[in-house]
Amino acid sequence: MKLGDMASAVGRSVPAVMLLQRKYGLTVCEAYTDGYVALMKKIMYLSILSVSVGDIKALLKSERRLLELLKVDSVQDSPVWFESLCTMRSGPTRLLLTGYNIGHAVFGDAVQTGLDFKERAKELFEDQEMGADALLGLSKYAEIVARIQRRLTDECALVQDAAKWGRGIIKGATPRD
Repeated sequence: MKLGDMASAVGRSVPAVMLLQRKYGLTVCEAYTDGYVALMKKIMYLSILSVSVGDIKALLKSERRLLELLKVDSVQDSPVWFESLCTMRSGPTRLLLTGYNIGHAVFGDAVQTGLDFKERAKELFEDQEMGADALLGLSKYAEIVARIQRRLTDECALVQDAAKWGRGIIKGATPRD
């Protein structure tokens, strides 16, 4: 889909979408995938729920790095593999932005390594040593997610109250002639 179609899909104007792309360092494309739309929606939702720009950027960086350590980037040979991978799915075994299922709890203490579908130069270290890096990456990622979850806990009730109030204003409004 084109930029205008993506903007419609996320409920924002084209300039607003372009601003989000610049702010978060997202790739500008000729055509956008449904996954890219899902990522944009999640970023907007986090912003609405008062998650800081810094935390969203840290989450993007950490999640991308974790997926690279797990070699998930080898599934698609595309500069927008991360954005295309995103889905609206969520759950205890799924990463927050991509919705990628890592097969165990995000707050767990294990990772599965060695799934590589792309030709690469031989690694300097063995998979067991790389697994330690992935586990460290998961640990750092989990810290960011925990911080965001605390923020969401604080904000969700406020947003629900604001939405309820707003719906009441809309229902009670009378059109002017």
